[in-house]
Amino acid sequence: MKKESVAFRIFIIASITIMLLVPLLMIQSLVDERQKYRHEAIGEIKKSWAGSQTVAGPVLTVVKKTEKHDKDGNKYVVKHRTNYLPDKLEIFVDVQPEIRYKGIYETVLYKAKIRMKGQVDLTKLRERFPDDSYYEIYATFNVSDLKGVRKDSKFILNGKTYNLTPGTKNKIFRQGFYTDLHLDKETIQNFKVELDLNGMEFLEFLPLGKYTDTNINSPWNNPGFVGAFLPASREITENNFSAKWSVNYFNRSYPQEWNGNFYDVFSSAFGVNFLMPIDEYQKTSRTSKYGIMIIVLTFLSFFLVELFGKKVIHPIQYLLVGLALIIFYSILLAVSEYIIFQYSYLISSLLVILLIGLYVKSIYGSKQIALIITGILTMFYGFMYVILQLQDYSLLLGNIALFIILAFVMFFTRKVNWFDVFSSKSNVVKS
Repeated sequence: MKKESVAFRIFIIASITIMLLVPLLMIQSLVDERQKYRHEAIGEIKKSWAGSQTVAGPVLTVVKKTEKHDKDGNKYVVKHRTNYLPDKLEIFVDVQPEIRYKGIYETVLYKAKIRMKGQVDLTKLRERFPDDSYYEIYATFNVSDLKGVRKDSKFILNGKTYNLTPGTKNKIFRQGFYTDLHLDKETIQNFKVELDLNGMEFLEFLPLGKYTDTNINSPWNNPGFVGAFLPASREITENNFSAKWSVNYFNRSYPQEWNGNFYDVFSSAFGVNFLMPIDEYQKTSRTSKYGIMIIVLTFLSFFLVELFGKKVIHPIQYLLVGLALIIFYSILLAVSEYIIFQYSYLISSLLVILLIGLYVKSIYGSKQIALIITGILTMFYGFMYVILQLQDYSLLLGNIALFIILAFVMFFTRKVNWFDVFSSKSNVVKS
């Protein structure tokens, strides 16, 4: 190889770094593709099980018919609907999670036993319709995925048992079931209902009561609490969790009773998330975004060795080292599909550090330089893992680290006469 200027070598190294962006982007695309396959596998499980569930009810709807006449004197009927929400609503939930597999992919399903009870105060209804002059009255419940209903449920109101029919009559809920009612003369109506549901990922409820108390218990140790309200109290152990919500009607944007107006009751949903606690693809994707930084810092380390050690390596060897740094992300992706992320990261980084360390020893013929490069790579990969774990502080820590590295380079090159370096020719030692 002919003698080259330092400026030309910097240009070559920069060009190789830019070239390595192509396989790095391909790795990121592969991560997205594997994550897509996982979502498709979960979708296949959902087709034969049930999806996320949002449970709500009951809403009592009273329908009154009014006869009117048009301008030609023809009669037509207008229906007026008034919706009544419970004054007191208590929800007790026991959830049994279960991990299911589709190929190498896994997700969490659950079986939920839900008991709801409470009271509806119909004093205003009696005042408005003292002689039961309304056309019909019915109770409606929301269940997001009816495929998850494991058995028929009964609605008990003031001791009377009503069968529930799939479908909704009101415009409040998206899907669920209802039952027509025949009320007695009591103004306070006590109700209860039990539901056995299958679902996956989310289980949510709506605080339809003037005062709503919800208790969820499950032998699952990684819950995520989601929605408009966080639990008033919760307890999470290694084997289970329990959580309690207490919500009153001042905390939401819709009233206890309304006439015809439509309100988005789903904006007040709250509940628990049973997703797997670690998304390996998301972590691998985040790791790959630091790829170009690791490549630049590694190449900078080699360049400083060249500058101070007067030992130069061929651009092809730079390229091979860069490809070894890239293959780290491919190994991490493949291994993390079978074992947890931290062990996958440890295995992948050790393989790459060992490979580059042995390669450096062979091309430089120096155990000391090999140990220096190995130590630098260990520090880089270790620090990158710390950044991944401290997601909220990753930007701050990353900038601090880059500042320290820049200060280190500036300190050790402070006496270098760059005019002489760039104008002179460097003897290249063949490896």
